[in-house]
Amino acid sequence: MKSYSMNRRRFISRTAAGIAAFGLPNLLLKGQDVAGKRLNLAIIGANGKGISDTQAITLEHNVVALVDVDRRRLDEAAMIRERYHGEANAPLAKSPPKLYSDFRRMFDELSGEIDGVIISTPDHTHFQAAMWALGHKKHICVQKPLCNFISEVRALHEAAREAGVVTQMGNQGRTGEGQRLAKEWIDQGVIGTLQEIKLWTNRPLWPQKPMRKVLMDCPDYLDWDLWLSGEPHEPYFEYSLSDEERAAHIYDSYPPAKSNAVHPHNWRGWWKYGSGALGDMGCHIMDATFSILGQVISERIEARSAPVSEDCGPEWSHLVYHMPPGRHPALEVTWQDDSRVELTNKPERPPALAEMSEPSWKKARSGMMFIGSDGVIFDGDAYCASPIVYPLAKYAEVKIGLRDGVIQKTEPRSPAPGNPQLEWAHCIVHGGKPSSHFDYSCPLTEFVQLGNLAIRARQTVQWDKEAMRVPNVASANRFISRPAYREGWKRA
Repeated sequence: MKSYSMNRRRFISRTAAGIAAFGLPNLLLKGQDVAGKRLNLAIIGANGKGISDTQAITLEHNVVALVDVDRRRLDEAAMIRERYHGEANAPLAKSPPKLYSDFRRMFDELSGEIDGVIISTPDHTHFQAAMWALGHKKHICVQKPLCNFISEVRALHEAAREAGVVTQMGNQGRTGEGQRLAKEWIDQGVIGTLQEIKLWTNRPLWPQKPMRKVLMDCPDYLDWDLWLSGEPHEPYFEYSLSDEERAAHIYDSYPPAKSNAVHPHNWRGWWKYGSGALGDMGCHIMDATFSILGQVISERIEARSAPVSEDCGPEWSHLVYHMPPGRHPALEVTWQDDSRVELTNKPERPPALAEMSEPSWKKARSGMMFIGSDGVIFDGDAYCASPIVYPLAKYAEVKIGLRDGVIQKTEPRSPAPGNPQLEWAHCIVHGGKPSSHFDYSCPLTEFVQLGNLAIRARQTVQWDKEAMRVPNVASANRFISRPAYREGWKRA
């Protein structure tokens, strides 16, 4: 497992430099000098994404508990955190984090000691763990997507409002400068009238297609019952996939899956546990679009895709979100995902991008284009980190406009760019709302999951936001809510 080393002094100076670059006071460091507040935090889902989420916060706050259902990966996560502190010359707390396999037991034992919880588990456990945390009135930072069923997104949003805690989704692009710049440029007419938005990704990078379950013996280091979380119990399984099918998922430097096990890496393609390519990347790549369009929810989504099944998502999908007029005229947002060797995941390059080199275009495995009447904003990155205006002569004008104050920076900036976990902790200590608080990220997650609703319906769906239903395809409504919860897991 890779350890993302960073000297403590360099970590603080980089954060301070990021704040200064946005023209904001150094609230993070100043506030901590005054308050000296270190939060006590628990990490649920300690390995995988939980490693980087822990490293984002552990130098500035106290990690008092690590939770993971895989005993080997839990021990590994604890060792990586300890090594990370050593490499950063940062002292560890006198007592190491307590280790748990069951987050419910962790809350029973440590609720009085914990200020907040970071949740980095597979998608199907997000809702369960977050609701448990809210029941204990804990601040929560949940990885994207917040939930893999729309009704859970709505219930989580309501519960968080009632709990009155600080919330955050872990989509780091939302904390960055690039997304704010793109919105400011469009709002101030840099590319004229916004006409169309095109989004794409090279996901899925894991086996995803209709697959057959094969019952196997569960590894002794994995608590499968806890891994299932609130899902009704079923025996441990792996999936059936031929060597040829597995090799078809090679893309550039990404290798095929090493095994046919769902845990720890290959759960995203299963509807019960994940949300496919959209769940993995939609809350990143659709984030800037959702913000720019004024957080409007689509009323109609077209879908075509490779075959899907009741259990599994497709190898590829193409979606069209029909957006009603609001801050901008009615327009279409298109989404393409595909990781096959032949790769059909990208739209055609518009004439405005003629100046872009072919290698630069090919390098954009994921990205976005905001197409206007007078130009295009392009970013070949999932997080809208470095938007560029085409034609390049117009981009030069934008730079001059920014320098001279003709183009204004109107969006609030983050006190911790690129670090949603640290931004969340800052708001807990000093007040304010994180960039991806649930009033924003719950509707964003719904926007994303509407694409999966259309994929599973296998046809165009209309969405009645107020009634939370699909009026034109009755059979699609069964995909809005999780079919069942196991006794002892769902919290009111």
